Amino acid sequence: MSKPTLDELRQQIDSIDDQIHDLILKRWDVVQHVAAAKGKAVSFPVRPTREASMLRRLAERHRGPFPFSALARMWHEMIAAFTMLQADYSVAVFANGDEHTLWDLARDQFGSQVPMTAYPTVRDTLAQVFENRHQIAVLPAPRESDDDPWWVKLSGANAPKVIMRMPFAGVGSVRGQMQDALAVARLKLEPTGSDRTLLLIETKEPLSRTGLNAILQRAKLHPLFTASAPQEESWVHLVELGNFVEEKDERLELIEVRDAVVRVEVVGGYAEVLGPDRVSAPIAGVTEE
Repeated sequence: MSKPTLDELRQQIDSIDDQIHDLILKRWDVVQHVAAAKGKAVSFPVRPTREASMLRRLAERHRGPFPFSALARMWHEMIAAFTMLQADYSVAVFANGDEHTLWDLARDQFGSQVPMTAYPTVRDTLAQVFENRHQIAVLPAPRESDDDPWWVKLSGANAPKVIMRMPFAGVGSVRGQMQDALAVARLKLEPTGSDRTLLLIETKEPLSRTGLNAILQRAKLHPLFTASAPQEESWVHLVELGNFVEEKDERLELIEVRDAVVRVEVVGGYAEVLGPDRVSAPIAGVTEE
């Protein structure tokens, strides 16, 4: 049997592309009925938990040398375009003359169709969501060394919460030093089966990491990261937990009963990102003609 010619191979690729295109259009035929099936109008269509579950499922079935990070980026773009067809939303991103990494991460996550606006300071970026000028704010992931941590402002029932960590499935090209980002929005948190939860704990006095961890361990909560910041008359601590914890979790009440603790509040959570072992590295030297 003779080998196919180059023209025949290109025709096969064109046929596959047509099938992919048809399936994308068919996907929209299904997506546009989702809101009707829910029985209510779509006001904010972004669903980080649904997206995380989809990409995890694809990662499980992925095979071959094609890098999954590239596939994930294609899916992000497609999902973002579909969500914009359901309802408009926009994103505020911390990006200035020296810092572009978060802009690149946000564009990979939310795609080219979603309006994004850069703001020169973290404070300005977060304010956009508080003042309802944008639905999502993209901010740098907290660090212990932050002088003016933005997460202290996520307290209160009406405050936006952390809903997503980026990058979820590998990263494309970024300008500047690589760092993780968090997305903040007014959206109810939902579990995905592999999650992180962020707690804000306020104490009357400064509390060492060892002391804070001991309190959490006694409540059967296991911290992965902590950061602390002084307030006018108290201290606040950000604690990352390695599972999904709801506001009414009884373990949170075990923290509050201690004299040193003023309050405990869930200020966000996100689906645990895919590790390097789930995201294939690019293969060099293969070019489609």
